[in-house]
Amino acid sequence: MKKLLQLCQKEEKKLHQLSQQKVSSQQRIGEISSQQQQLAQMVTEYHHQQCASALLMQNSVQMISAIAPLQKKLIRQKILLEQEHLRIDKIWRNQLGRQQGIKWFYQNRLQQQQTHLNKQEQKQMDDLACRYQRK
Repeated sequence: MKKLLQLCQKEEKKLHQLSQQKVSSQQRIGEISSQQQQLAQMVTEYHHQQCASALLMQNSVQMISAIAPLQKKLIRQKILLEQEHLRIDKIWRNQLGRQQGIKWFYQNRLQQQQTHLNKQEQKQMDDLACRYQRK
């Protein structure tokens, strides 16, 4: 029973670690989404600037051109992180099923053991009662 309890605790630790990884990857996805929104807002601002001179217009175009590779990089990072998050989520779900199964098995064994002990105790009580009745 002790080994089963240790296995149950080990599986709970794995589940906790995977939960932390899931939360971390979700936070990173959120950060990238925020960065994407900020860059999109910058591009929008540069598009809507009133360019009084050719120099300011050229500056706006250069800034938009400089931001475009950053946006593409963030899109790639976000896609990779979302794929990683889905992978971790799948592993987490499998681990959750495993952990719950082992926990159920452990609880079932405890209940069987308790039932067996209760039957033994009742048998002893019955044996003692028979001995006292005979006297």
